[in-house]
Amino acid sequence: MNVNRVGAGLVAAFALAAFAATFAFDPVPPGLPGLGAAEVPRLICGVILVLAAMLVVAKPSPPDPDAVAPDAGAWAIWACCAAFLPAMAVFGMLGASALFLVVAGRVWGERRWALLVGVSLTVTVSLWVVFVKVFRLTLPGGMIG
Repeated sequence: MNVNRVGAGLVAAFALAAFAATFAFDPVPPGLPGLGAAEVPRLICGVILVLAAMLVVAKPSPPDPDAVAPDAGAWAIWACCAAFLPAMAVFGMLGASALFLVVAGRVWGERRWALLVGVSLTVTVSLWVVFVKVFRLTLPGGMIG
């Protein structure tokens, strides 16, 4: 079994699902400059699909005898990533980002709450400044956010 092809298939399936989800985005009012809310995610999905195709045609690497199965921490981080979009639907982009950073930091082993919250708030405020104030974009809001 070629693990490159299996991995590429999984990544491609995720990218196609994300691409399809962009058709449910709210339309951008006409006359706004730049790319709309759907174009950037579609562009990223397109790049991911091209990279997945390259992985399919690449020569498979030999099995690594030292490879280990993912541990519970790896699966927990994957679960955090999978929960990000549903969290964004509830808390909005900024709220989901802040929550993700705290939870992922805990999973990675950080136990100091002040550091986790401080980093989360710093990154979240930085995202807000860059995207909302500098680039004048509207970040997705959620039911609460």
